[in-house]
Order: sequence, then C-alpha cells, then structure tokens
Amino acid sequence: MKRLMLFAIAWSAIFLTGCATSTTPVIATETATEAELCRQWGASLATRSRQDTEQTRAEIQKGYAAFALACPQWAHLVP
Repeated sequence: MKRLMLFAIAWSAIFLTGCATSTTPVIATETATEAELCRQWGASLATRSRQDTEQTRAEIQKGYAAFALACPQWAHLVP
C-alpha cells in the first residue's frame, strides 16, 4: 500500500509539472496607439498626499487598479 501511495504521489507531481511547463504563455501585444495611451495615462496618474481624505485615497486607489488592469505592461508607472 505504501509503494502504491508513493507511486501515486510521484506520478501526480510529474503530471502537474508537465502541465505547468506545457501551457502556452500569453503574448502581450499592443499597438503603438495603445502603448501611447497607457504611457500618457500612467504619466497623469494622481499622486498621494498627506492631506488626502479617505474618499480621495479610495478614488486614487481605484484609479491605480483600473490602470493596472488596462495597462499591465505599464504598471511601473503607478506612483
């Protein structure tokens, strides 16, 4: 029984490793227009301040999240 359990664990590990390495990576392609829009949007993102209210902080965070979803390759622009 112990040998069968070890075999099942080893087989599962091999199978899962094979699945993880054989998946096709997503190729991120964007047009020049999309890249420029993301660059400009990222450059205009609001910055945080000590005087920000809770509402302002929440709005800024929503803006950061929307930008990160729309332009994942440009996430380094989030201040």
